[in-house]
Amino acid sequence: MATTAADWSDPARYAYASLFALSLNERHSHESCADPEFRQRSLRRLLEHVKLMRCEPMMQLLMLESESGHTRDPYVQMLLEEPEFHGDGTRVVYDALQWALVLGHYDARIRVILHEWATQLFGLSVEHFEMLEDAIVHRVERGLATKTLQEEEREKKEMKMKKVKKFAWIGAASVGGGVLVGLTGGLVAPLVGASLAALLGVGGGAAAAGSVTGAAVIGSLFGAAGAGVSGYKMNKRVGDVEEFFFVRLSPGQGSRLHVTICCPGWLPPPDRNQLAEESEDDENGDDDEIGESIERRLMQSFDGLIHSREQYGLQYETKYLAEMGRAIDAVCRLAISMAATQVLKMTIFHGLVTAVALPRTILSLTSVIDNPWNVCCNRSAQVGQMLAETLMGGTFGRRPVTLLGFSLGARVVYFCLKELHRRGGRGIVQDAVLIGTPVTGNASEWRPLLDVVAGRLVNAFSRNDWVLKIVYRTASAAYDVAGLEGVDIQHDQLVNVDLSHLISGHGDYRTKADQCLKAIALLRVIPITTTTTTTSQQQQQQQSQV
Repeated sequence: MATTAADWSDPARYAYASLFALSLNERHSHESCADPEFRQRSLRRLLEHVKLMRCEPMMQLLMLESESGHTRDPYVQMLLEEPEFHGDGTRVVYDALQWALVLGHYDARIRVILHEWATQLFGLSVEHFEMLEDAIVHRVERGLATKTLQEEEREKKEMKMKKVKKFAWIGAASVGGGVLVGLTGGLVAPLVGASLAALLGVGGGAAAAGSVTGAAVIGSLFGAAGAGVSGYKMNKRVGDVEEFFFVRLSPGQGSRLHVTICCPGWLPPPDRNQLAEESEDDENGDDDEIGESIERRLMQSFDGLIHSREQYGLQYETKYLAEMGRAIDAVCRLAISMAATQVLKMTIFHGLVTAVALPRTILSLTSVIDNPWNVCCNRSAQVGQMLAETLMGGTFGRRPVTLLGFSLGARVVYFCLKELHRRGGRGIVQDAVLIGTPVTGNASEWRPLLDVVAGRLVNAFSRNDWVLKIVYRTASAAYDVAGLEGVDIQHDQLVNVDLSHLISGHGDYRTKADQCLKAIALLRVIPITTTTTTTSQQQQQQQSQV
């Protein structure tokens, strides 16, 4: 039975290469591709993989002819009709993943293509695709060293702890060959051992000849993943930034081939119970408990997010984000007390407010929030540059990253993308989701960001956000604000999502975070209840004690 693409029939290999060439053309057309060498290099590598270098001129022509009329459907059908595939595209996707990972660099642009193959062309679920990714990594990791009995026991405990309720529907956090074979009805069984040999650089296959060792693959792909990322503190500071580190939001310690990094917008004030607990911890000198409480409040907006099996929160400048949280809370309470006046209704909820036209009552709102807002806007831009430096430096390895941010956290993501573009950091970010972003909505400023986002760039906004209408427009003298309206760019990658039906004020982005995330179809979320949150916190505390 054929185990690698090089052993497939000639029609299957030709269809495989043609499908990839057309996908490259669709995603990275000659006119819009910011990195034309990427297309040429990727196609050449795949042709070498399937031993079809003699067809390179034909494939290059196919890839370059955007008006050729070729579609991908006939090639998909040819692959499904391959006798050994039994009408299932699993083996095609699995082989493509093996090829993509063999050099220890999983380019976000390649993952977007393979994810589309799996979920749209071959009808596989997102979970199926992720399990195929996990299977390759798991087999390589198992092949690197023999575990002791103690390590095996610890791994079993970790596996049990990973079965957190909100992640259960995705599947177990680590997937072995046996689970994968069960999932695919045995179709992928011959590939499991072969891919291990190829990725470890043993055996005589063509893939092995071009690969690095298994240890190098893992090291290159994952960087300082796991505890290393969670404990990461950047030595090189940007501007005035005082705090910058990552906390793990997903259960367990394993590494995955896709990472989500979440950037919070502000730190809300503690409620009565939280305040009492933090005061008690302060009296007892328990700094760790206080830190954990602050972390929970800061990352609460992402409780329902299950977009990746490996998710991190960026904790930054909490002192200033706390000031911002208190200011937003005070402004909201003040606005409610003033809401009965017709002036407030007309000024905040209708039309553009300018600094000259602001009545004295509205100026009292801006005086509360101006200073922390300006400080946080400056710091968030600098934090975004630091995040770009972190991604470029390989702290998260060489694997696709999805960036997500609310409010000032979205501003962090925006400036991260700008810095990545300035430094030519392509192939790192798969998707970026910016919600309620206090930055310009000028199309000329956003268009370069598309060069460094392989998949979707989402701008979620609300026309009812009076904090952005008053404070940001006044402070920046800007009319076009991304958090208030769609960015006017006609491009398949840019998605504008109107959240006006959910968001009536900036503070709603925290209290209605799970609803906002659901409204963005790109993200996977679950409903959050008190029971879910409590269970998740208890299990995470248990994990820290293991």
